Amino acid sequence: MLTVRVQIESAAARALVLRAQSYAPQTPSPLLLLVSIKKQRLRVFDASGAVTESRISSGQPGFDTPTGVFSILEKNEYHESNIYDGAPMPHMQRLTWSGIAMHAGVVPGYRASHGCIRLPASFATSLFGITKVGNRVVVTPDEAVPIAFDHPNLFKPLPAETPKAVAAVPSGYTTKVASNDITSASLAEMPQFLGVSPALAEAVRDTDAFKPERPRSRAEVDRMVGDKINKLQSAARAAEAQRVTATERAKAAVRDGDAAAQSLTAAKQKLDPARAAIEAADKKLKDAQKAFEDFMTGAATSTPAPRSDAKEPKSLDDREADLEETILDLTVDADTARADYARREMDIAGVQAAASSAEATRAAAIDGVRQNQTQLRSVQTDLVEANKDLVRRAKPISVFISLKTERIYIRQGVDPLLEAPITLTNSGRRFGTHVFTAMRYGTDQNTFDWRLVSAHLPASADADDDSASRKGRRRDPGLPLTNDASVR
Repeated sequence: MLTVRVQIESAAARALVLRAQSYAPQTPSPLLLLVSIKKQRLRVFDASGAVTESRISSGQPGFDTPTGVFSILEKNEYHESNIYDGAPMPHMQRLTWSGIAMHAGVVPGYRASHGCIRLPASFATSLFGITKVGNRVVVTPDEAVPIAFDHPNLFKPLPAETPKAVAAVPSGYTTKVASNDITSASLAEMPQFLGVSPALAEAVRDTDAFKPERPRSRAEVDRMVGDKINKLQSAARAAEAQRVTATERAKAAVRDGDAAAQSLTAAKQKLDPARAAIEAADKKLKDAQKAFEDFMTGAATSTPAPRSDAKEPKSLDDREADLEETILDLTVDADTARADYARREMDIAGVQAAASSAEATRAAAIDGVRQNQTQLRSVQTDLVEANKDLVRRAKPISVFISLKTERIYIRQGVDPLLEAPITLTNSGRRFGTHVFTAMRYGTDQNTFDWRLVSAHLPASADADDDSASRKGRRRDPGLPLTNDASVR
């Protein structure tokens, strides 16, 4: 297994002094943690060299600590073992999901653990404070040391700044631009070209005027990411302002709709007495008409009471005239009641139209609020994803090359980015296991400062045969364990 680690974190060059076992100074550089089973020692390196070291206690015989290339998968200030009856594991830093970790414990000076890497309590505390999830931990039988390494085939970073493809125009130089303006002077300068303006010529000269889909430099990456987040933040603020405005508009529409509905209810309630007035007037009119009919047919059996000021009973003509006048008055009363009812119905129609308009406005305002909320959630989701992408960009990129599967695996943090087959030009050769780490940008900001750690050197064919005959079908020492799930 050939493992390549790419992690970039800029840091000013500084002198680092190797400190005592119990102290691990803060460092902005990527860290390499190298564990030697034979020496029972853990050493920490950054871009400038050794940072600190400590004695350890690895797995006792039968519970051997696996060798290989690992990453810190999880950190927990206080952890209890779910394998060994809740045994305390202070300042635990997990290396595998099967139970291997670094943590504070008893360090007697020899191999005594059940597979974990025990650290002195004070050192475990200080180491916990400077490591990050993703830091590489290389566990080797003997002691390994990172060395400065460079090769033209190693990865190169994006340039720090966008290269200018077109040289700057010398001062005083006059740009000649073809145009479609035909003059006597230009006739001698054929051929003529259409559609080219001085502004377009200047834009062509400025390569930044035509933004590519992929960034051409780290500065361009920063600008693109910053522009994206700024645009999303502006869109989120605008969407929030629109949501607030739409909410206030919806509240006003709801109030207007409620008022219109109350007005409509009140107007409908006024129809009941008007309808009752019509019914009463019609009843009186029918009674008067019945009395008139009875009088005219001679069916009336009772003589009406005389007037208070009358000295003689009314004649038949007077009684007929009174009945007709009563019918006329009651007809007018009934018509008046109907006219009042019709007027009230007209009022209701106007109130109904206002209520319908208010209801439509309310429904539209509420729908507008929903749309604004949907838009705001969409922009917020995009902003969250953009920030997550920004966090992901800060994570190291790891490239794993498996000679067994003949594939390459690329990850950022623990997220897979790419998996593809590879071709080995000399498949019979033993490569061993090596870790290349880009610790920082080099003196030239367009290069990396690489460190190489050889976890396992390639064994000879004779040694392999001898090892196989003595150890049967044990794991190939040239393919150490790894806690990266995509490398099987």
